[in-house]
Amino acid sequence: MKKYLLILWLLTIHIVLQAQQREIKETVTCDLVPKSSKTVVPAAMGSTRFGVQSMKNAIYRDSIIRLFDKIEPYQQDKDTAVFQYYRAIFGNDTLCYKERKTVITTSYKDKTTLEVESLKAPHQRFSVVIDGLTETEITALKDSMQQMKTSDMLLNNEQTCIFYALNCLLDSHGINPAPIITRNTTFTDGYQLNEFFDHILTLKGRYPCKTKELRKMDLSDDCILVFQNAHKEFIHAVFYRKDTKEYYTKNGFWSPVILTDIRPVTERYGRYDTKMELSKEGLDMQADTVLVYCLN
Repeated sequence: MKKYLLILWLLTIHIVLQAQQREIKETVTCDLVPKSSKTVVPAAMGSTRFGVQSMKNAIYRDSIIRLFDKIEPYQQDKDTAVFQYYRAIFGNDTLCYKERKTVITTSYKDKTTLEVESLKAPHQRFSVVIDGLTETEITALKDSMQQMKTSDMLLNNEQTCIFYALNCLLDSHGINPAPIITRNTTFTDGYQLNEFFDHILTLKGRYPCKTKELRKMDLSDDCILVFQNAHKEFIHAVFYRKDTKEYYTKNGFWSPVILTDIRPVTERYGRYDTKMELSKEGLDMQADTVLVYCLN
């Protein structure tokens, strides 16, 4: 037993010494975040409040699973080293989505990198170059990275605006959005979103995508504002929090932000308030309508 413990201790020391020569850094969960309040980033829409939010401490009394007939993995030919693909089936409709794996090994330009999601909340992701390490050393390094924590809050995650807004709304009502909507998932087919929203939410209103009109909305509860273009495509979504009268939004893979006014969103995604010079085709891609969705 003593000999085994000695070998284990020597192995741990060796791995620590190896790791000291390699930079372990947070990745994904701190990417695409403005470095200071003075940094001007269009995706921040003027906000200085960044980071992934959880409504009401995410205390759940229900689950989104009950709304679906089946959730199953399916084969995909691309990105399989990084993502697992799933489909959630409800009636005759389907929502396809992908989930970033919690342990990922990738090779790029003769460099092999290990990415690991920590088991400790808030579940940051860390990466390190592992070229030259043995399998035993890589396993030990992975186990160590799974216990790392350098922040109490995620600055970013894998979600885009649609799933982030849904995550906030479901959290606020105590409904567990997993496994479909998590910090690691996002949809893969935007044309499936219309049926998906109609299945899990109720459409409460429809407004022109104009700041002056949206400011007049009487929103009686937490809700999602969906920005829809002339092709009926959902191009953006915002969670509106009733008690604070704030808007929670995420621009693509940039860090989520909190806004106190809807104007920055309509200027960025709307066809009427945009400051961009666009052709008719370009304007048709911008939102002309905002749909207000609440829970059923």
